[in-house]
Amino acid sequence: MHRHQSLSRSVLENFGPRLKQAGFSLYDLIVTSAVASVLSLGAIGVTSLVQETRMTTAVNLLMGDLSLARSESIKRHAVVTLCKSSDSASCSSDAGWQEGWIIFTDDNNNHRVDTDEAVIRVQQRLDGNLKLRYGETGRYGYVRYRPDGEAWPGATFSFCDGRGAAKAKGVIVYWSGRPRVTTKTSEGKPLSCS
Repeated sequence: MHRHQSLSRSVLENFGPRLKQAGFSLYDLIVTSAVASVLSLGAIGVTSLVQETRMTTAVNLLMGDLSLARSESIKRHAVVTLCKSSDSASCSSDAGWQEGWIIFTDDNNNHRVDTDEAVIRVQQRLDGNLKLRYGETGRYGYVRYRPDGEAWPGATFSFCDGRGAAKAKGVIVYWSGRPRVTTKTSEGKPLSCS
């Protein structure tokens, strides 16, 4: 047995330093877990920031286009319509507002882009998973501006994403034609995403 003990001692002396350094200490695991937790929370924060930025950008695009349509109706002394469009060429009652919209002079007031009517601006599909509707049930497919700048129908555009109604934003179009950003409908109710 003495020989066995001396062989074990000789193995430990030769390989001991390597055997002692194998694996991680409890301190190493705690620090690594803390760093991983902070990074994952940061990723969640960045995702929320990206969603918020996309929604704010879309709201600002619509605000700018509503103001453009109103000012063009006054400047041209003509009816100007902003309608939802999926093909960037014609109005579509089946399209979702998030698919894009068109601003055009609507000389015959039929809410359709005709060959002799000027297209003022085209907005392509919005980025991300945004949903956009006009009116509480999303039933409105256009906003019409008269030459005096008044708008019809007056209602609320609702912007929603995967975060739900708590993070929704709205743009109210008043009969006067001036839009404003809000977190409630034109009736003062909370925005709905369903």
